[in-house]
Amino acid sequence: MAGRMRKKIKLSKAVLVLSLGAMLPNLGMAALSVSYDQMSYQELPTTVLYPFSYQGLVSIRENNFSNSQSYLPKNLPDYWDVVVVGRDILEQECKPNGQLEVLDYENLPHKDLLTIGAIQQCGVGFSVQGMTLNYALVHKYGVPPTHWVDLFDFNRFPGKRALPKQPKYILEAALLADGVQPSYLYPLLATKEGQDRAFNKLDLIYDEILWWSDVNNLKLWLEQGLVSMSIAPDGAMLSKDGVDTIGVSRQQVMYEMKYYAMLKSSQQKDLAYAFISYATQPDQQLKLANQQYYGPTIKQAWRLVSPNTAEYITNNPKNLQGGILLDYDFYAEHGATLEKRFNEWLIEKEAPVKRVSMADGKRSIVKKLTDGAENLDISVVSEEIDFIGPRLELFDQNFIGPQLIDFIDNIERK
Repeated sequence: MAGRMRKKIKLSKAVLVLSLGAMLPNLGMAALSVSYDQMSYQELPTTVLYPFSYQGLVSIRENNFSNSQSYLPKNLPDYWDVVVVGRDILEQECKPNGQLEVLDYENLPHKDLLTIGAIQQCGVGFSVQGMTLNYALVHKYGVPPTHWVDLFDFNRFPGKRALPKQPKYILEAALLADGVQPSYLYPLLATKEGQDRAFNKLDLIYDEILWWSDVNNLKLWLEQGLVSMSIAPDGAMLSKDGVDTIGVSRQQVMYEMKYYAMLKSSQQKDLAYAFISYATQPDQQLKLANQQYYGPTIKQAWRLVSPNTAEYITNNPKNLQGGILLDYDFYAEHGATLEKRFNEWLIEKEAPVKRVSMADGKRSIVKKLTDGAENLDISVVSEEIDFIGPRLELFDQNFIGPQLIDFIDNIERK
């Protein structure tokens, strides 16, 4: 089987070179835009983008497309050509009124080498990515954290938690940590009760959360012990030189496939086809897997990568034991709603302390005095007043009557 696979790979590469040679000279020094999650796919430029640019004399424009979004923004720049998206976005946008182009697989001569899941109407899968529990090795806890419940256990594992600022993955982790079985995960998360349960679980650790947006910063936080645990893509956290400085647990890893898709609005469709064909070739996928450990979408790919890499790539069968496939249909239907609620939850959590109005301040002061309070607490008065100076010293605290109210009224008028 391996021998036959290698022959197919060589044939596919030869066809690709011919197709590039026939296609690109007519395009001149063309420009192509590729938009992807630059935080997750840090090795994509050196393994795929730059080699394609050199071979085809193509100028590559790289754009950031957040991995956290479950929808494709409207009114994308008119120069965008190829985007890296998840299956949930493919499900939403591969429609007559969607933004993604239906692909002609005659332009992809190696399609028979790809797994069935990689061949979608509007996208070609190139990478399997897992979201895992990561932990700082500098902390010595005896038994290291391995399950999502450990993310919420501050008795055994004290310290900050670093999470991606998005609902995807962290809501699943919260419910799994709360004892929900994987088979019930998405049916429960589709209900208000399930969402309430997940956010209530996150409430318990909110004060210990640091939100990360840059993988390099996150690595430093973990290596230096500034945070004890995080949720992050597995390939981005594993060391390329084989010397791990961060612990990665794949217990109940949440994984999904990423796709190259072409926008209907692209003005460089021939070039976009040439890039997608090149980027999903076995050679390019294996180079990316050897550098960043995300799983290729080639049949039996884990047998084709180097022996030192095989045990680390995401879709090695051993690493997916007990894994949870991200529910594409769920996020296509509920993703935007969850993001809206997540943002509302953040606003509520991050909101400043509510100020008390002057009128409320008057009532509070009078109530305290009439209740016989001996010490007057002026801190309830709104900070918006301009008065700066001594307060308690001016009052005869044994006197209760109009004099105090008149004094406060004078402060407000000033």
